[in-house]
Amino acid sequence: MVDGLRKCAKSYPSLQTRVEESGEHVLLGTGELQLDCVLADLRTVYGDIEIKVSDPCVPFTETVMETSSLKCFAETPNKANKLTMIAEPLEEGLAEYIERGKLGDFDGASLTSKSEVQSTLRSKFGWDVLAARSLWSFGPDSRSG
Repeated sequence: MVDGLRKCAKSYPSLQTRVEESGEHVLLGTGELQLDCVLADLRTVYGDIEIKVSDPCVPFTETVMETSSLKCFAETPNKANKLTMIAEPLEEGLAEYIERGKLGDFDGASLTSKSEVQSTLRSKFGWDVLAARSLWSFGPDSRSG
């Protein structure tokens, strides 16, 4: 099966595969039609195996076009802590910089990598110290946050 998945990944360049902690093999594609084609190829051409398929999951993603007009507030049940957030688009070129992996690892675990990321944001993109220190993550994957 693993060999079949590798061959499918070569045949379908936008296909992503990964193995979950549970041992399940997950296929990520651009749409239902592509995944149907991949599964058909995996069943007949590359693997000649029987596959159990779960219902597809479609992630919901958004983008930010301009600074949010309203602030989002959250308060702890005992009202001792309050969190305020706004959403605003990234600076010109920062998204590409992140996607190419030039910003470094921002996993939050390493103080060195976190300070390097903060320094880069301040020097190359004009972020102030507080904004750079307040960063939580970039995107959904392990490389970016």
